[in-house]
Amino acid sequence: MVREEDGGCRDKRALLVISFGTSHRGTREKTLDVMERSLQKKFAGYEFCRAYTSPTIVRILKERDGIAVDSVKEALERLLGDGYRRVLAQTTHVIPGFEYDRMKGVLESYRRDFDSLVWGEPLLSGDRDYREVVQVLGRELEGYRGPGTVLVLMGHGTEHAANLSYGRLQEEFLRQGFEDYLVGTAEASPTLEAMEGLVRQRKPGRVVLAPFLMVAGEHACRDMAGDGEDSWKSRFLRRGCQVECVMKGLGEYDGIRQIYIRHAKEAEVGI
Repeated sequence: MVREEDGGCRDKRALLVISFGTSHRGTREKTLDVMERSLQKKFAGYEFCRAYTSPTIVRILKERDGIAVDSVKEALERLLGDGYRRVLAQTTHVIPGFEYDRMKGVLESYRRDFDSLVWGEPLLSGDRDYREVVQVLGRELEGYRGPGTVLVLMGHGTEHAANLSYGRLQEEFLRQGFEDYLVGTAEASPTLEAMEGLVRQRKPGRVVLAPFLMVAGEHACRDMAGDGEDSWKSRFLRRGCQVECVMKGLGEYDGIRQIYIRHAKEAEVGI
């Protein structure tokens, strides 16, 4: 423990930004890096550090690019060793699924080691988040809308109960009058097949695909916009639709970044 006579050490504060991570440099620079800088700017009195929750991404970055990124545990150990007593962590995860649960477990295990250790919630956590996400994407993708056009958002999907978040988001789009927005997932429900059925009912001539993912990485490049026969783009092309892909991760939209910043500010009350 830090003694009272250690003076300013007791009030040393750190901002820990926690992401799943990505091995795609281009999208990382436009999403996670920008998200980190946005948070740094809002919490200028905190020392910044990052952690990724994906061991695979951490390994790839180290072996391929020589970039070292801490796991959550390693980051917390480093902060303890450097004398930080108050830590504000903010995740960039989209929903509170398995990755978020594991992150929380690590943070909880270190809570007694700091004077204060708090964290902000993922993007979709409360009613206000759903409203604001729909407003942001409605505004950002407005230019792609038009007669005979359907916009299909591809989320990741999970077997976790938090997968219900995608259905809830769909309901919010409809509630706000965005009947031309559909929300599906790459690995769970609503499935691509469900999206095809809904698109078929609407009989559009054009489908716009956009990732509902923090980064436009592997899933966006391969599963959504890839040239493989089972990609979302290929499946809709085979149905006779004109297809356009929006290769922008959620982290590229300032309005989305502001929701994460709000979550961090809400958590900061406990510092």
